[in-house]
Amino acid sequence: MSFKPVNFASVARFNSAASSEVLSFYEDFLTQKLSDAREKPSRTFAPSCFRCDRKNWFRLRGAEPEAIKNPDATLNFKAEVGTARHLVIQNNLKDALGADWVDAEDYLKENPIPYEYSLEKKGLETRITINKPPIRFACDGIIRWKGEYYLLEIKTADYSAWDSLTDPKDVHVDQIKCYSTLLGLPKVLVIYEDRFYGGLKCYSMEVSLPESQAVLDKFERIQQMAVANLAPDRLPKSDYQCKNCEYSKKCNQWG
Repeated sequence: MSFKPVNFASVARFNSAASSEVLSFYEDFLTQKLSDAREKPSRTFAPSCFRCDRKNWFRLRGAEPEAIKNPDATLNFKAEVGTARHLVIQNNLKDALGADWVDAEDYLKENPIPYEYSLEKKGLETRITINKPPIRFACDGIIRWKGEYYLLEIKTADYSAWDSLTDPKDVHVDQIKCYSTLLGLPKVLVIYEDRFYGGLKCYSMEVSLPESQAVLDKFERIQQMAVANLAPDRLPKSDYQCKNCEYSKKCNQWG
């Protein structure tokens, strides 16, 4: 049996004392930055984890999040890449669609929703805060295609996950149903971009009236349980959203 020699040049992360020190200095800075940026969540629903009743219950009750000793720098990097790619896709679609790229504020003026809300613009993204149910979320965009309005949702994914897609990912569907219900936009287009090579996929979905009612019922149920101090069921401990959750210890205490 022969052994392939290790190519240390290909795995070395630095090649001198100075380069080692600068790398460590920068990584320590990133770790501290991520720790400092972890603020106490607001007492609102979180659409990105809407599928987890327990996490939203903790948020509504104002539970203090747990400190995470080793913030996930990789996850943060992916989020930053996703934010940058959102901006590129939004600008390209606005240029391509012209008047059929619809400003969310203009759409809501013509198609009012039954909630008190406020808007904040960040580029082409519109951040929406609703008082009841208490929730904050970002609308990636609204487009008019062949005379019909569609809510636009943009996602980025690693190549392997993107390559296997044939429909919107199950982990995104609850979040999308939440946005669709609150904005009164049943038709949705979900664009997925491979964050490595830039490949694109686009899927449509339509949120039915029973599905929207289920979302509204969930809002009401979790709010009632928060007032009564009754914990809703948790996700299975093996669920991906349980990893690095800021309420994991408290969640275990509640069973």
